[in-house]
Parts: sequence; C-alpha cells; structure tokens
Amino acid sequence: MNFINYKKIFKVFFINILLLYFFLYLFEIFLNYNKSQLFQKTRLYFLNKKLEKDSSKIYLNFGSYKLIDRTNIKDLPLSGYDQAKILLCMDENNKPVYFNSDLNGFNNEIYQKNNDILLIGDSYVQGMCVKNSENFNGQFKKFNFNTTSLGVAGNGPLLEYSTFKEYKSIYEYKKLILFITPDNDFYDLSNEMNNKILINYLSNQNFVQNLSNYEKKKKKEKLLDEYFGNKTQRFANDLLSIYHFNLKEVGNVFENLFSKKREKEYLYLQNKKVDKIFFEIINNLNNYLKKQHIDFYVVFNSITPNILYPSSHESKKYRKLLDFKILKIKELLDKNQIKYIDYSEYLSKNYNYENIDLIFKRINNKWDHYTEKGYFILTKKIVELISN
Repeated sequence: MNFINYKKIFKVFFINILLLYFFLYLFEIFLNYNKSQLFQKTRLYFLNKKLEKDSSKIYLNFGSYKLIDRTNIKDLPLSGYDQAKILLCMDENNKPVYFNSDLNGFNNEIYQKNNDILLIGDSYVQGMCVKNSENFNGQFKKFNFNTTSLGVAGNGPLLEYSTFKEYKSIYEYKKLILFITPDNDFYDLSNEMNNKILINYLSNQNFVQNLSNYEKKKKKEKLLDEYFGNKTQRFANDLLSIYHFNLKEVGNVFENLFSKKREKEYLYLQNKKVDKIFFEIINNLNNYLKKQHIDFYVVFNSITPNILYPSSHESKKYRKLLDFKILKIKELLDKNQIKYIDYSEYLSKNYNYENIDLIFKRINNKWDHYTEKGYFILTKKIVELISN
C-alpha cells in the first residue's frame, strides 16, 4: 500500500517556490540596474532617517489634485503644510530636495506682500526638483525681480486659477505670469472641471474658501494629516521597495506582456468643454488684471523631450494633437494682445535630442523637470519678454 508523503511534497513545492522567487529577484535586479535605479532610496526612507536624528516634523509635498475626487470634503486645500519643512522630491542623484514653506504652504522662503511678479502654475513653478536658489524665484532674483510662487505640483489650469483667486488679495504685484504645461494641463483640467468647489471659483465671481484664516488653516492641517495617515511610517513597505523584494519591475513586465495594447485616443484633447473652460480661465484672468492695471503674461513650458523630438507613431500623434491645442490658445492670446513665450519653440531651434539633457533632468530613467540651466534660460527669456 502506497502512502502519499505530504511532507515531502510540501518540501519540494516550497523549495521550487523559493527558487522561482530567487530567479525572479535576479531578474528584478537586472531590470532596475538597466534603468539606473538599483537600490535607490525613497522619500519615506529619508523622512524616517531624519526623524531618527531630529525630532522636528518633516512633511511630504502635497498636491491638491489628490483630493479633487473626494465629494465628502467641505474645504479643498490649495497648498501644503504651512511654515513647515517639506520633502519635495528625490533628485537625479537620488538625493532629497527640501524646502521651507511660507505661511500659506507655498514654496517661498518668506511671505512677502510686495512683489514685482506673481507666478502661478504647477510643479515647474513650485520648483521641482531643484534647490530654491535654482527655481524660478531664485532665478528671477538674479535679474533683480522679487517674485512669489503660487505653484503646486499636479495643478492644472482650474486649480491654478482657483489658487490665484483664493490668495490674490494678500499680495501686491505689478505683473502676473501664468505658466501653461501642455503635456498635462489639458488632462488635468478634464479632471478638475468635475470638482464642484473648483467650478465655483470659475462660475461665481465672488467665491473663495477663505483658506488663509486661522480656522481654515487648522482644518487644512487636519485634512492633510488624515490624507497622509501612516504613509510616512510604512517602514516595511519602504524596505521592500528599496531592495526590490516587491518585484515591482517584474510585475510591470508581465503586465505589459499580457495586457492588450490599444492605441491611445487622448479624448481629453478632443473635449470641447475642456477648451471652453481653459479659454474662460484665461479670459477671466485677463479681464481682472486689466481692471487692476496689472500686466499679464503667459509662458508655455516646454513639452518633454520624448514629445518635443517624437520618434514613435504614438509620440508623433500626441505631438500633433498638442500642437493644435497650443495653436488655439495662442490665437486667443494674440486676439487679446497678451504677450507670451513658447519654450518648446526655443528649444527646438537651439537643442536636439542629444543635448537636451542640459535643459531637462532624467530621474529614474525618465525625463523630468528642468535643470538649473533649463530654469535659468527660460527665466532669461521671460525677462526679455516682460522688459520690452
């Protein structure tokens, strides 16, 4: 009579599982090595390291877009933690970049009421991922301009307009610059226009949330604490990520291998409602600033190099759609005699794919934000524009 040796079967099965994981882990190491992201530290790693040495609180950077899908919140924060040390990002050398937020949670060294220029935009205006001496505030100082940035990572046109309306009364400024990021602004707006609070900023001339008063500031801090929760203390998950035990890249390979590849349709670039709201935002800004005798300028951030120099069918299709949308905005600006600059045009004439890394950083093997030189050149072009 034959007896089934379950113990032996389990042992063989367990050994095979270990061997499979071992070979998958080697594959994971290989993939991360090829992407130049082997054993890279995360923001959470440095957050925990700082806490071990210093008891003072450090916070992660916050973007309002993370909450726009929530229908149960009465107040929508438009900035991060106030007067706090913020871990902004990890730079191209896998080093953390910090900034000290001002009294309203923006990336300004101090709150200054009187400014030459007020800057509104997204992560480029916030200064991702450079030191404060290298971001737009720092670059404009080199040309003797005092600026305040109301930029927040992840902001699209409606969040930017809402932020301006919410905080404009606490600043004085002679010029305002709206930064448009074509790569993602249309997509961001397609999401933002579904948020009732944000739409109120557009449809109701007098609507504000009064986020700068003390009670609202405390509510914002509580909401951000609830959002981040224990995310800053997930040491085990962070460990798995740093040393690649979670097999993330292997999982991505299998997902891409077995998922059906469909051509992207970019419906948000064909949505007339998105265009209408985008134009309305520009017109509202222009009309308000005219009444206040404040000069209004628009800066088109450069599209990222993989789109600026398209090589694949997909990137060429996307570039064509973006060019059409940018053209329509430029026609509106020309009609209203609003001066603008398009950084993509300048870079296309003066750089190519081989040397564009002088202007754009690569982080985790992907094109990211501007280098210090990229910020400087664009600032210089802006100064030329507003000085004419």
